[in-house]
Amino acid sequence: MLIGEKINFKKYFLFSAVLLVLEYFLARNTDELKVMLIVFLAACLNQFLLVRVVQSITKEAAGNEHPNKFKIALMSVGKMIVLILALVFSVQIMGKRVIIPVLIYILQIVVLYLSMKNSKAEPGSK
Repeated sequence: MLIGEKINFKKYFLFSAVLLVLEYFLARNTDELKVMLIVFLAACLNQFLLVRVVQSITKEAAGNEHPNKFKIALMSVGKMIVLILALVFSVQIMGKRVIIPVLIYILQIVVLYLSMKNSKAEPGSK
């Protein structure tokens, strides 16, 4: 299943835009706004890599293809590194207000969840 078949991108971009507006109002200065945008972009990249990894693993489980396990491992480690670097950077700039970038990351997970399309029930399932 392609990413576009599982995620409603209109909802994803709409909810993400709301989150970006919220970031603008929470920032005290341009440095904080830049940090929040970096964390936001890191969260989006993390989600993209997560979806790609899950797709590769499910294709392998279904027996459709044999994905490159090194590529899967690299994407998994890469998504963690991206998040860690973004959050470490936000601690350096925002100090005690680091909770805001952490909340941005958590809210972006909620955005992804709300953007998921419901799967239609298969015939015979309850």
